[in-house]
Amino acid sequence: MQSKISLVRSKDHETGVQACLKNIENELKEALSKLSSLLIKVNFVDTRKELACTPFQAVKSFVDFITVFYKKEIIIAEAPTWGVKIDGFQKYGYYELVDMYPQITFLNLRDDESISKLVNNLSLPFSKKMLKSPFIVSITRPKTHSSVGITLGIKNVLVGAINGGWKSRLKVHKRIHQNLLDISEFIYPNLVVIDGFIGMEGRGPLMGTEKKAGWCISSLDPLAADSLATYLMGHDIEDIGYLYLMGEAKKGAIFSKDEINIIGENPETLITPFKPHNAFKKIRQWR
Repeated sequence: MQSKISLVRSKDHETGVQACLKNIENELKEALSKLSSLLIKVNFVDTRKELACTPFQAVKSFVDFITVFYKKEIIIAEAPTWGVKIDGFQKYGYYELVDMYPQITFLNLRDDESISKLVNNLSLPFSKKMLKSPFIVSITRPKTHSSVGITLGIKNVLVGAINGGWKSRLKVHKRIHQNLLDISEFIYPNLVVIDGFIGMEGRGPLMGTEKKAGWCISSLDPLAADSLATYLMGHDIEDIGYLYLMGEAKKGAIFSKDEINIIGENPETLITPFKPHNAFKKIRQWR
């Protein structure tokens, strides 16, 4: 089946996400109709810096959209790498969702039971709840990254599922591109929403600066979504090692190498080059 991506212009987090999901509504309804539970993986690299975190408005907009036709359990999960003493859900207003949608629960992944998995002969602890989830939604903003060049929907899940704090996550950074490919064999998002209304460029994923890109992407093919976002950010997919390797492994479609049905805007009209991390010259030599 041909991959489908929704791409829309975005003037704010809320309306951008809503419009983006509308273009894949039928496919989303079909996918969620079979579920009794889904998990939303947000991204709090550091709870102390809002630009490093998934915008609350994007998550609320997603929940508002799906709860019209999906009435079952929704788990919103994350374990920040830094700023762990700050409850990011509380700081950024997430708990107000429970008043509107009682089927929502929150999970600090640090409190979750772990299951050990071998990644290139390295034993790492992974969240049991994420490994067992029947459907994972990754909602992120686009950011440049100090180790892999760009971080988007897929990496949010693959690295975010590692328990044990920053020490465990740091271990995966040696041979990170191959490690991410290996992790994708046992955990992978089912739906990606990339809220590019405002992203981060430069010294991401933490110390970068604001980049107003003005687009939103959603797809049930996460690799297609991430590869299109890479293109819109002005980067070559061959420079982003883990995405390139996943394309070679046929984890999904790659824009613009593979045939993809893009619903909405012409990508050429939404290219917004992100200033790369200052280590990008080294990062792109991953091969």
